[in-house]
Amino acid sequence: MLGQLYRPRGLALETAQAVLETEQVFACNVAFGCSNSCLYCYVPRFTRRRRINCEVRLPKKPPVELVQHQLEKQWQFHWTSKLGVFLSFLTDPFLPQLSTETEKLISYLLDQGVTVATLSKLDTSYYWVKQGMTIVSLDSDFWRRFEPNTLPLRSRVEALEQCKGEREYVWCSMEPYPPSAIYKQNLQDLLDELTFVDLIVFGVWNYDARARTIEAIHDYKENVAVLKDFCKSNGIRAHIKSDTLRLVEEKT
Repeated sequence: MLGQLYRPRGLALETAQAVLETEQVFACNVAFGCSNSCLYCYVPRFTRRRRINCEVRLPKKPPVELVQHQLEKQWQFHWTSKLGVFLSFLTDPFLPQLSTETEKLISYLLDQGVTVATLSKLDTSYYWVKQGMTIVSLDSDFWRRFEPNTLPLRSRVEALEQCKGEREYVWCSMEPYPPSAIYKQNLQDLLDELTFVDLIVFGVWNYDARARTIEAIHDYKENVAVLKDFCKSNGIRAHIKSDTLRLVEEKT
């Protein structure tokens, strides 16, 4: 499956559908593992693997070759339906060792009329895709503590804003957003820097009991209300992840 198209499930499917806004949604992991070394990353726990910095496993063949074979030989799509592909859930597709192959895959998919969405914490500046950045804070202290090997937070905002200036579709992943017990900050201050984005995806902090306390749930309830008001006022689509909504609604 590595390097090939597959149908995501669960919360991954939910994210892909929210971003791609198309009928047939697929994903492609151009590699497994990531050297961004984000402290909160869900992949090691989700895949039950030990976190090893810089361990990135590549597919046996370039993803563009694997995907081309799928589209031309294995799968029969109804091309009247728009196909969308999300890159990617198990790595950052623009890691230095991956970016060339990722760009080849994007170019091929775009040539086939496929809608492409990306999610990164690095400087991508790749146009004609639904480009996303994970931005859950603007504090340099948060960046140094939780995302040490990534593009600085304000640089991510600038990269997205530059793409938006070229009339591109840009989106922000505010997931996992920390409750105050993990990192105290003002969500409104962050949102005020993102008035130009087309979509914000918001979700709770992963795999941490501090994000499931009564105090944390109260934080999330307030933040969801702030986010909804902000997006409505600025004409931005907001997608609150279903597990976040259940947590807020069931416990309050």
